[in-house]
Amino acid sequence: MKSLLVKASNWKLILFFLVFFFGCIYLFLSYADELNVLAGEDAPIIDLRSDYDEAEISDFFTKIQQDGREIHQYVTGVVDMVFPFAYGPLYILLLALLLKKITSSTSNWLYLSLIPVLLMITDYIENFNTLELLNTYPDLTTEMVTSASQVTGIKALLGDVCMYLILLLAVVWLVKWFMGRKG
Repeated sequence: MKSLLVKASNWKLILFFLVFFFGCIYLFLSYADELNVLAGEDAPIIDLRSDYDEAEISDFFTKIQQDGREIHQYVTGVVDMVFPFAYGPLYILLLALLLKKITSSTSNWLYLSLIPVLLMITDYIENFNTLELLNTYPDLTTEMVTSASQVTGIKALLGDVCMYLILLLAVVWLVKWFMGRKG
């Protein structure tokens, strides 16, 4: 696994997944704009929330109406099922690249680069929860919404952990690189 991480963490693959990532973001934003128009206000899709309750989700689903729920279902069932394959490899490859530059190509620290796999798994669980909410509406239960909200919160936390880890490692690498040039 380590050798695969070392070999794959190159700028060509990172650039490919970066373009893929921004393509997915573009689609998310386009559909989010459609939902905002249908709702008549800024109505973030479930993925962009950090938590919610039954009243919020019912109100959101009511505001976006049937057309909006169908759009949301498409975004969740198609676009967001592909998105983890954009950001997951991107984060993994960035982390592996930074870790091999900070440590070495043989370091066990490279396994830290696999943390985004947890984010990807959680994103899929969230997607299935969201699809269940959309399919169950208007017969939502507090338990169903609470459980889905908790998974969304965990996903948000894991997303933050991945981003902060990338930023932290980038700073460490830059400091190491600068110190190497200076000395």
